[in-house]
Amino acid sequence: MRSRGLPRGTRSLGAIIAGIALTLTNGVLANADSIGISFEPPLYHVGTIQDQPSPPPTGWGGQTPPGIPINPAIDQTIVTGGGRPSSFGSQSWRISNAYTSGSFADMPFSPSLANEAGETLAQNLVYSDGDRQNQFDAKWSFATADAMSVGSDSYLSISPDRGDGARMSYIRLEDHPYGIEVWFSDYQDNSPRGQYGSPATAAPGCGPEDEFTDMKVATVSRTGAHSVQLSIGFLDGPHNDVVKVYVDGVVRHTGTTWEDYFRWCTESGGGTGTASDQSRTVDSLLFRVGGATGVSHPQNLGKGFFIDNLLYTSSTSRHDCGNHNGHGDGEHGDKKFKFDKHGCNKDDRDEARHDDEGGGHHFQSSSVDSAEYESVGSGWQMTMVGSGVDNGEPVTFTIVALDPGALAPATYSIVLSNGYTWTGDSPAGSIDIE
Repeated sequence: MRSRGLPRGTRSLGAIIAGIALTLTNGVLANADSIGISFEPPLYHVGTIQDQPSPPPTGWGGQTPPGIPINPAIDQTIVTGGGRPSSFGSQSWRISNAYTSGSFADMPFSPSLANEAGETLAQNLVYSDGDRQNQFDAKWSFATADAMSVGSDSYLSISPDRGDGARMSYIRLEDHPYGIEVWFSDYQDNSPRGQYGSPATAAPGCGPEDEFTDMKVATVSRTGAHSVQLSIGFLDGPHNDVVKVYVDGVVRHTGTTWEDYFRWCTESGGGTGTASDQSRTVDSLLFRVGGATGVSHPQNLGKGFFIDNLLYTSSTSRHDCGNHNGHGDGEHGDKKFKFDKHGCNKDDRDEARHDDEGGGHHFQSSSVDSAEYESVGSGWQMTMVGSGVDNGEPVTFTIVALDPGALAPATYSIVLSNGYTWTGDSPAGSIDIE
């Protein structure tokens, strides 16, 4: 098993407190299990990160079991010296894509949490264990390790994982002369959606209409440190996990996980249509330099990205569903909106519309996939996600609506994957979330 308690001193009291603070900001209520890694001595030393601060699963390595080491050809090492932000302390981990591979098992996996996260029926096999949690949060800082880059095609992906490459989410960093791009990918099971049944009667969920998204959520400067955070709520059943992506502390996108890829696609081991097809657990992070096998980007040797201040947590969160509903209908100048959401999971009555005459945008949902409700003061906030069309262009959307009660105006915001955003307040009574 990968999931065991870490050796004495690996998880400091400060790291645990920081992890609890991180998860509390995302509505987590109890049972937090956290690992914080600053890559500082005496636990970490200059050199390959393999077996630091101990062999897997309590330290870094490749897939365990069976105990595959990190490929020594991968350009990664703990480093000191200049070029790193001051907030990174005396040491950082550096990794580049000078060498790439299509493999997973020999890529760097972080130490395992004692308690895995995932849906109640998610598959862990032999790779994670402990008390099953329904929330996973991960945050890390990054900076370019190539200050003079003029177009080196430097990239790195980071994914929550159970330890064998069964990725449940995905962030990619790309270093360009004009800035560092942050990309996010999830799996969209579009209509007609996969449904359980017998192999003869189940509805497929891995057809030509379904896809992995690949969306740029932010471009940040090449100077100084930046941060990415993934906050994942695992909700039992298909089509409904919620992933919030933060860049430098700001929510840039709300999407879903790869749960339906593992349910409906035969290449992932699913696709039978029976209840044995389930999503996967997570307990660690996979740092991957994928591509054709070999030294494919020699110009990036000794460069790439600095990674520091890594913190990840599994915990039990109250994902409020029950009989919650959200409704809104309002105008703000030349902008009009309307939305209806019943509960957390997909409902055929759900819809969202947004018109911006001045901006030339006319959005209509085609699928409202899921919603998450959070108690805020004396009121409620709802985050709903789905897909639709804006002036005929296929897009995904995120709507965040706040009904704070009688003492403050309600607020509404919409973000479309084509780059359109709008935020404004609404008259009392035009937004009702309960």
